[in-house]
Amino acid sequence: MKFGKKPAKRLRKALPLSNYLHMGQVAYPAVHAWERPIAYGMLGNDAVGDCTIAGRYHIRMNMQAVANAGTLLIVTDQQALADYSAITGYNPADPSTDQGANMTDVLAWYKDKYVTLDVQNVEQVKAAIYIFGADYIGFGVPQSMADQLNNGIDPDWAFVANDKPSGEGHCVAPFGYGRDGLALCSWGKIYRTSWDFWLQNVDEAYALVLPDWIKRSGTSPSGLDLNGLIADLAQV
Repeated sequence: MKFGKKPAKRLRKALPLSNYLHMGQVAYPAVHAWERPIAYGMLGNDAVGDCTIAGRYHIRMNMQAVANAGTLLIVTDQQALADYSAITGYNPADPSTDQGANMTDVLAWYKDKYVTLDVQNVEQVKAAIYIFGADYIGFGVPQSMADQLNNGIDPDWAFVANDKPSGEGHCVAPFGYGRDGLALCSWGKIYRTSWDFWLQNVDEAYALVLPDWIKRSGTSPSGLDLNGLIADLAQV
């Protein structure tokens, strides 16, 4: 299993979710789970650092499974790796070109619309997962997690106080949350971690506005009206 998120970029143009989401006016449950028992797949992230591409596809797959159950989105490793090559110049014949990617560069390549989240505002993060079906997040990998992976251990995502940064970055997709933490997709499976882990390590987070989250009736599973938000995003 690999990491692969490059450091967060400072965005010149970005729309924060707080422009549209006033926490005192938003109804969202204290606990919610959008994750579904589907085959997410590694999408190449077992061998190369394409977590930013895999994370986005995992979001799309889960959104489709929730909003339009019975019509699954199938994504292959080859498709994800082809995108990784197109975005970053990765050449499978040259391992030195496996350098990872920046999350917002990935979103720009796909021409996705998104809003930025305040990573220290847990309630906003919860509301965004509920309203948009997922978050697209990046974090600095703590040394304890990097050590587990380097030793062939499936990481336990445990919070370690004053953990040192490893210098690696990773991109994952939270689909659910509770009072104590989150359920997130990484390496094709669902893991759970705490809010303490989030607050110590996450350095960027976005909510994606994707057609996969719209039901055939024209609304999202959370009842989100996208019209005004999409109109503003089109100007960014």
